[in-house]
Amino acid sequence: MSRQAQTAKSQKTSFSIDPRYIGRLVGTLTGICLVVALLLGIVNYVTKPLIDASQKAKQDAAMAQVLAADSYEKLEFTTANVTALYKAVAGGAQVGWVAETSTSGSQGAIQMMVGVDIDSRVTGVSIVKHSETPNIGTKVVGDQSVLDRFIGMSHADGGEITVNTGTNRFDGVTGATYSSKGAAAGVNAALTAVSEYLAQGGQTQ
Repeated sequence: MSRQAQTAKSQKTSFSIDPRYIGRLVGTLTGICLVVALLLGIVNYVTKPLIDASQKAKQDAAMAQVLAADSYEKLEFTTANVTALYKAVAGGAQVGWVAETSTSGSQGAIQMMVGVDIDSRVTGVSIVKHSETPNIGTKVVGDQSVLDRFIGMSHADGGEITVNTGTNRFDGVTGATYSSKGAAAGVNAALTAVSEYLAQGGQTQ
């Protein structure tokens, strides 16, 4: 190979990058990342209070639907399938409790609010979130007339509420057994929570 050809080949294979160019590139990318992070922080700062307020309004509406009261005081108490228990107060007197429950349906968790009065009877059920199958599981969790069948039920009537059978029976929806059982489990969890709360010295005022 001629010296001229060797020189041409060497020029083609050698490659160097100016360190100053690398520095500018790194600086530019770092600046972009900082600006994006700042903008995301600003968006979160602005929207988070709005999201939190919306979620609280939805929660308050769900609690009011199952047991009307002037205020709901969160208690330092949790038990199986109950994520929060609230004391409901109206006119300065306690009128019952509202339990926030999470149980398993056919397609995932069913989150609901369950109202329980001073006599430990269900006053209402409201679904907060679910992923049940449309036109099947939703015939239970999406139909308030079905959920209202729980109103007035209590463990004092024959133990835990069961679906379509037993002494303390809840009439579920045909073809949506798992969703019916999931809703019943949430109501049972709420009634059990109130019972355990009272057994541990919780007071009604």
